Amino acid sequence: MFCPNCGKKVNDYDNFCKFCGHDLREQEDNFSYNNEVSYEKNEDIQEHKTSKISVYEDSDIITNVEKSQEIDEKSPDEENEIVVYEIKKHYMALFWPIVFSPVFIAYFWIFYVNIPTFWGFIIALLVLTPIIYPILRYFSDRAVITTSNLHIRQGAFDVEEITVPLNKIHLVRLRRSYLGRLADYGHLIIEKENSDKEITYRYIQDPDDVQFILGNSKAYIAEYLKQ
Repeated sequence: MFCPNCGKKVNDYDNFCKFCGHDLREQEDNFSYNNEVSYEKNEDIQEHKTSKISVYEDSDIITNVEKSQEIDEKSPDEENEIVVYEIKKHYMALFWPIVFSPVFIAYFWIFYVNIPTFWGFIIALLVLTPIIYPILRYFSDRAVITTSNLHIRQGAFDVEEITVPLNKIHLVRLRRSYLGRLADYGHLIIEKENSDKEITYRYIQDPDDVQFILGNSKAYIAEYLKQ
């Protein structure tokens, strides 16, 4: 310890300087006061650092939670789907309308000639419904397999749209007649998990290929995406 007045070295426990008589107790009070102030400042700085660290940690936690929520919200159903296979209608869907079209056209002509009124024309059109409706269905029905769903749209006037997630398909069956085996067409029957209702899509081409793809959708999609 040095005297603040004359600058000479004195003992730490001296109350007065032995050289100039300066009161050293004021120096000790100032020293203790400065130590207390510096200690309080150090505590404030430490608290400020801790609060900043906690804020940074909280913000990181919030950011990580928001990122995880964004990842969870992006379900496969909401991602952009890619069509990997189109289930096409077989031309045999038009077989019976074409076969019976002469009969229905003859009935149409009979009604139209014998009842030459507006209502006669409407009745004649109703007679043609059994051949007109299947033709409309042939061009309006559509079914595709995407990377995550099976989409079916069927109906000419009362359109029904069905979406079945591929991972929810419980069973895939085919109903084929003898003529269907010869001409290579069939009716696709889908059973969903936790549902007793069957979904039927009639007159499809290459039914065996469609059944295989739906039964092994993951492997087929992975192979398709590699191409």
